[in-house]
Amino acid sequence: MPTITDMQIQKNNKSRANIYLDGEFAFALEMLTVMKLGLKIGKDVDTEIIKTAVLDSETSVAFGKAVDYLARAMKTTKQMRDYLTKKGYPTEVVDAVIQKLIGYKYLDDQAYARMYAEQSKSHKGQRRIKQELINKGISHAEVDDQVQIDTEDQLATATALAEKYLKNKPRDLKNMQKLQRFLLYRGFDFDVVNSIIRKFKDVSTDDFED
Repeated sequence: MPTITDMQIQKNNKSRANIYLDGEFAFALEMLTVMKLGLKIGKDVDTEIIKTAVLDSETSVAFGKAVDYLARAMKTTKQMRDYLTKKGYPTEVVDAVIQKLIGYKYLDDQAYARMYAEQSKSHKGQRRIKQELINKGISHAEVDDQVQIDTEDQLATATALAEKYLKNKPRDLKNMQKLQRFLLYRGFDFDVVNSIIRKFKDVSTDDFED
């Protein structure tokens, strides 16, 4: 059986240690796992037994960290996967934790998309909300299915933002062009933006950028 020849605390994560067998790096473990399994330099280990024990223990510890991470706010599956991977957990542990979290409904990308859209629709357009959700790892299909903001709501939000943007500013062509870019950046569709521009100043849309 191979022998543990060295154990080194990781520089970037003091709660984990690199384990070396017969002079070569073998795997990284939580210090809690190291203590639980009684691992120490000079100890002989059965690699198959240790592999199973390590997976169970690491998954348990990683699940606890994942729950703590979720306590701050809801997360997407991708955000959780990135978090655990950055913490140094191997793919098999991350996969096991993700599946456990989904099973407990602690991770639900569809619910996250609905919540995010509801919280964002008062200051962002539907197009931007959808893109941000895609960037967070939610699929295009789920985003299209879960994010459906009524046009009237979009117009009301864009109008409120435009009023705030134009406060104490002359409604000349220059400022209207700036308003147009501002609303497009916020993620409102061009039709909605055009409608707002016409509402605040009666000018031809040909004067504005596409």
